[in-house]
Amino acid sequence: MNYLAHLYFSAPRPLAWAGTLMGDFFKGSHFGELPDDLVTHLKLHRRLDTFTLNSPPFQASRRRLCPSFGHGRSILVDVFYDHFLACQWEHYSLQLLPEFAHGVYRGLHVCHHYLPLSLQEQLPRMIAGDWLTSYRQEEVVGRVLQRLEQRLNHKIPLAQGFEQLHQHREKLEEDFTAFMSAATGYVELLPAGELHSCAGSGQSFSKPGG
Repeated sequence: MNYLAHLYFSAPRPLAWAGTLMGDFFKGSHFGELPDDLVTHLKLHRRLDTFTLNSPPFQASRRRLCPSFGHGRSILVDVFYDHFLACQWEHYSLQLLPEFAHGVYRGLHVCHHYLPLSLQEQLPRMIAGDWLTSYRQEEVVGRVLQRLEQRLNHKIPLAQGFEQLHQHREKLEEDFTAFMSAATGYVELLPAGELHSCAGSGQSFSKPGG
């Protein structure tokens, strides 16, 4: 699960957004004086990553991709799913994606002092490029894969994986729809008070076809 999906399943408040994004930057279990809401969503990030990796739709998507990408198939599916969520956002939220994205950016500024240095440094680029909304564009997906490949020192040819999106898009979108339904059910069954699936503004979301 990548940035947009994690934020979608987060509660709609700054500390929650900060925590859910910190899941990719914060290692270990010593949280010091971090606020409870932030820590709750950091832990949720990890739980959702585990749920995602083990979910049948996600595994089906991995199997559709060329085996030569190895473990990189999980990264490719994560990115492709964020692309699909951005493209189909109106099926899942009553709030417009640009409005949601800019609310998140403002909220992260409020919590800037809690963010790890690497995320603080990344935040201006995220806002300037409007990463969350730009995931709708296929060319952005390609650039994201290029950046990820560079971050991994070119150990996995993720940029080449962009063509897998074109080759398998229809089936991958079917997997994504099934995944979102399963993930929504998982989040809704979390203990009361831990999280409430709300897609940005606290408004209820609509399911595809609903």
